[in-house]
Amino acid sequence: MANASKFGTSLLRVEVMTVTGGSQVDAAQIPLKSSPALVIAAGDGVAGIKLPPASKGMTFFVKNTGTSGFLGILKVYPATGHQVNTLGANVAMQMATLTSAVFIAANSTTWYTFSFLPS
Repeated sequence: MANASKFGTSLLRVEVMTVTGGSQVDAAQIPLKSSPALVIAAGDGVAGIKLPPASKGMTFFVKNTGTSGFLGILKVYPATGHQVNTLGANVAMQMATLTSAVFIAANSTTWYTFSFLPS
């Protein structure tokens, strides 16, 4: 489950997630009402997290704190029938160890990302 809290006086929420499952069906769900939020999860190469259904303008800053090389990959799934970038419907974006990305909903079915270097 996620732990939500305000970040100082900012409206940006912080969601600390535990990755679950091995597919889009059972991945840990990011709470719908948390946008905009910083989502922190440690990838394990198998389990993942799932974005809520896209709504134009929704924004999530996702940080993968996984540290085990290939085993630290974080899978970020879209909602059923949705897509991230041009990966295709229902396909997870795989975030490398210690990377970050901003996920922004462009419309009601598509998320686009801005990725950052490992840190």
